[in-house]
Amino acid sequence: MEKVRKRRNTGRVTLQDVAKHAGVGSMTVSRALRTPELVSDKLRQKIEQAVEELGYVPNLAAGMLASGVSRNVAVLVPSLTDHSSATFLQALQEILNQNNYQVLIGCHEYNQHKELEVLNTLLHANPAALVIFGNLVSEKSTVELLNTHIPIISIAGYYHQPSLNIDSNIEDGAYFLAKYMLDKGYKNIGYIGAQMDNKLQNQQLSGWAKAMLHHYHSAEQSITTPYAASMQFGRQAITEMLTRQPELDGVICSHEVIALGIMFECQRRLLKIPASLAVACLEGTENCDHIQPTLTSIRIDYRKIGREAGKKLTKWLSQPVNEDGPTLREEIIFPYRFEPRQSA
Repeated sequence: MEKVRKRRNTGRVTLQDVAKHAGVGSMTVSRALRTPELVSDKLRQKIEQAVEELGYVPNLAAGMLASGVSRNVAVLVPSLTDHSSATFLQALQEILNQNNYQVLIGCHEYNQHKELEVLNTLLHANPAALVIFGNLVSEKSTVELLNTHIPIISIAGYYHQPSLNIDSNIEDGAYFLAKYMLDKGYKNIGYIGAQMDNKLQNQQLSGWAKAMLHHYHSAEQSITTPYAASMQFGRQAITEMLTRQPELDGVICSHEVIALGIMFECQRRLLKIPASLAVACLEGTENCDHIQPTLTSIRIDYRKIGREAGKKLTKWLSQPVNEDGPTLREEIIFPYRFEPRQSA
């Protein structure tokens, strides 16, 4: 068998190179790669050997163009560092990769101009479906999606008539956490939250406020920011809140990292937790068990949500395509888990 050079001037081994190396036609190579069960074992092994020797990497874009079937799933997230979206994304990607789908990730960082730009880039890749984590921050992005005839999965946000909406009853979780602290005897409980452009965080704020008002306490002590959660923000916010309301005896945080900042600031001020100030957080992680004192939290299983979204999506994409767009409509609500610990 005559050897060919592994690289052409383009720097990429082609299907024709593999065919020539194996001594067969290009169509035979294509058939062996796409539907190996239709090719004899001897011929398939011969082609696989040629592929391995030449280091051939199939052109997935060309394959999708020829078949008219996309194996890409686009995912739009607000942040790659936020625990909730990062955990969800990892689990979703595991399921999709197992089913031979590739994930295209776009991050808008809560910037409406960047969101529209990233969304257009994702849609131009002709994905089989689009997953949106959290709220869209731009009205133009919502308009852009109205003419998109692919399944749209909404996670912890709102999009008009998604094929699948997966949410958590975090508002009830925030209400429960505030009521728990009130029942423990705390009366002046504040709320500190970040990323308030996100529907999830606004639900938290609403749940806390309802609990305070329903039990005849003030719901005025809240400090929020549209920016990312951080320990620095937690330290600054609790400093401001204690200055405004020295009688503050409890605080609920939107994120674990904010609670950490508050606890560090309390240590600096020699304020004992929970004797001087009770601290609790929503969207807690396993780290809450390793903080001293351990941190009371509400927890949402974003890994489970990601896996469920991946399974639903692969099932839908295996069904016949409707030319008028997806007609499937489903909503799944995941429960929160309350984890009481030492800090409250």
